[in-house]
Amino acid sequence: MMKTALFAAAAALATVVTAAPVMAKDVLVHYGDLDLNDAKDQKTFARRIDRAARKACEYPSNGRLPDGHSVRCYRQARAAGENQMASVLDQVRLGG
Repeated sequence: MMKTALFAAAAALATVVTAAPVMAKDVLVHYGDLDLNDAKDQKTFARRIDRAARKACEYPSNGRLPDGHSVRCYRQARAAGENQMASVLDQVRLGG
């Protein structure tokens, strides 16, 4: 069974009061192919979260400078993803 985590960037942004509308998307991050007891695979998981946050916030990857909204969105989405990753790792450590 493929394990995935849904990183809801929009939900993370909802806790922050901003004048601009939230433009983030939900992104699935697959980790079923990783051994989360292995530090190398944990780093792979973190990279996937980073890519998912960039994708959810339409953070430019073509060398262009991101606008302020994209930067805020990316930072908050990544923090939310890292929190979810910590929960997954805690479950792995507990044998779940």
